[in-house]
Amino acid sequence: MFDDDDDFGGRGLMGPMFILQALGPMVMMMALIGLMFPLLLYVVARWRDHRAPTADPQLGLKFALHFFRIQGYQLVLAGLFMLVYSVLAKKLPSEARELIWRPALGLVVPAGLVFGLMTTFLGKTNNDVSPAVGRLFNGYNLMVTGIIGFVALIMGFQLLFQKGPSGDLGRVVWSAILVYTTAAAVQGALFGRAVLDAPPPASLEPPAPPATAEVPGPMQRPLA
Repeated sequence: MFDDDDDFGGRGLMGPMFILQALGPMVMMMALIGLMFPLLLYVVARWRDHRAPTADPQLGLKFALHFFRIQGYQLVLAGLFMLVYSVLAKKLPSEARELIWRPALGLVVPAGLVFGLMTTFLGKTNNDVSPAVGRLFNGYNLMVTGIIGFVALIMGFQLLFQKGPSGDLGRVVWSAILVYTTAAAVQGALFGRAVLDAPPPASLEPPAPPATAEVPGPMQRPLA
């Protein structure tokens, strides 16, 4: 499926450098969305906190921690995508593969550290007691990962059913499929279990039956 006669040194039309440059605008657009969309999440979080019976004093702190945690997570996935591509592209010269996996490690290591630190700091907040901000970010993170995986899956099957080999573009697409669809499936399972197993809000719980005062024996009405 991947056999081709491309110039793997990067001079051919479908060389790795050409593909990475072609993906550049899409990556920049996704980065812009990743920075702007959380502003809407902040407005939603503040609105929900304003309607709550008691305000969350740690909302701003948790929002910042979740923001950097999600950014680190997405950069880890991007680095893993590059690492998987460098493994699948077996016909690349060692110098070209080194130009891919070294920057990939430069993404995975610091992004993984940020993800781990933010997760540790969140454990010291009231995130478990007041999980509204975390649920907003987890849902947003699942959407981002799922969209990338869904687009990659469509492109992969388009290349699969086209006539002729998919070449180096197929390696790029299937690398994205392996990383992002797997991550989306794991995220969806964890997020769904956390939401479905959570107790209902107090506003949705049925009201307790009114308490009936017990009448003393002498005051009870005698039977007819």
